Amino acid sequence: ELVLSVGSLEFSFGKAEVAEVSRCSGDRQKSDKLGSDRTYIVICLGDVGCASKAFQVTVRNKKRVGYTYEITVKVKGEWLVGEEKKTFKGNLDLAEFSFGELDDLQIEARLTDDKDLLHQDKQRIRQDMKMFLKPIREKLLEFEAELKER
Repeated sequence: ELVLSVGSLEFSFGKAEVAEVSRCSGDRQKSDKLGSDRTYIVICLGDVGCASKAFQVTVRNKKRVGYTYEITVKVKGEWLVGEEKKTFKGNLDLAEFSFGELDDLQIEARLTDDKDLLHQDKQRIRQDMKMFLKPIREKLLEFEAELKER
């Protein structure tokens, strides 16, 4: 729900929206090493089952929170290609990211139906899709703030 709330973006030659979060996974092993007094917080970043959880641990009476996720977001949109408006779908892959590391967040854009497109058009659409990084990062920062407040 959190990432889905990013909604849509307008570009110079089109617009696109987050359609769904198709993969949400993380490394539970890291969190299991943190201590015995731990609470797992299940907060899904989209509409798929999460294979990872955010966690909250208390160590020497100090609360610590964290997570490690890897997600894939499906995007659909329309772009002007030549004189024709075409509909496309693609994926945004967010490589593994952890609590406090959102400044280093990286995104890879892939088109899933790029038939009949020139290389330059594919590149332009992928670059536009990468513009979702900023609003997704902002939503994840909200998520981190919510974790800290718990």
